[in-house]
Amino acid sequence: MLLDMLGQLDPYLVGAVLLTVLALDGSLLIGVVLPGDATIAVAGAALTGPAEIAVTAVGGVIGCWLGATGGWLIGRRYGSRVRHSKVGRWIGEHRWARAERIATGTGSGPALAAAYFLPVINSLTPVIAGTFGMPYSRFIRWALAGSAAWVTTYLTLGSYAGEFLRRNEHLIVPIAGCVALLAAGLIMINMRARAARRAAISEPGGSRAPETASPPLR
Repeated sequence: MLLDMLGQLDPYLVGAVLLTVLALDGSLLIGVVLPGDATIAVAGAALTGPAEIAVTAVGGVIGCWLGATGGWLIGRRYGSRVRHSKVGRWIGEHRWARAERIATGTGSGPALAAAYFLPVINSLTPVIAGTFGMPYSRFIRWALAGSAAWVTTYLTLGSYAGEFLRRNEHLIVPIAGCVALLAAGLIMINMRARAARRAAISEPGGSRAPETASPPLR
């Protein structure tokens, strides 16, 4: 069984893998395709106690530090070119705009920390912070605070979920079915929302609506 196999993994190996994935999450923006929340939760399912969670969390936070630093440097070096590249357009301007509001708005420090709990957005905020010239020392302080809370929370949740499922194997199939239905519903909602946004933009005068609703940040 997969959960039993996960439970036999060395926590140091789990931490090393998590470090690698989270480093790529922020620096190469793979978090827009593979949300780090799911990766951390799966890693947590391989852990069976506070000591293992702590060891793995250290690796995860180091990975977040590397990823956040890489993202900040990319933003510093290339600026808005990443945002307006082919990949940046695929990610979606609405996501970039949300990350910009978080990284440059009032109380941006705590907001940057809290952004780690926002899938996809947490991969974009380091790039935005670098693009808008946020001092690295200030940025990384809040990034480390947020990443520590994020990694520890999802590792703990994953560990408890893994232990629960190992003790209640008969619930795995029903739970998996519910999760699949929920995921399908969210995907459909997201697709319809994208279609509505494209339709609004394509209508005459539609491109002016965002400026009225969200004035440019200063």
